[in-house]
Amino acid sequence: MTEITTADKGQIQHFVMFWLKPQLTRNEIADFTNFFESLKPIKYIKTLSYGLAANTPVRPVTDNSFTYSLTITFANIEDHNAYQEDKTHLDAVEKFSKNWYRVVVHDTVVSV
Repeated sequence: MTEITTADKGQIQHFVMFWLKPQLTRNEIADFTNFFESLKPIKYIKTLSYGLAANTPVRPVTDNSFTYSLTITFANIEDHNAYQEDKTHLDAVEKFSKNWYRVVVHDTVVSV
């Protein structure tokens, strides 16, 4: 049996979808992972994962139009809020924001 691990109750899950500019080359799209890697040292982050949109079957409820998604878990809302003002985060956004034309964020308080 596979063990399923979940975030703890009260933690914040921060989901971010990025739509990169269509004129970027394959190398520029691949290099965008440096944005995510630059966030890893931030002390407020408990977990961080990212990846390209999956090529799952088309369904009315599925939106695979984004390029990359990022998922970060924070221990609490205070850590989430501190992350938003963290210099490393702000510097990364400034450096890499030229690559995207749309970003959507969903923040969730874990309830189980």
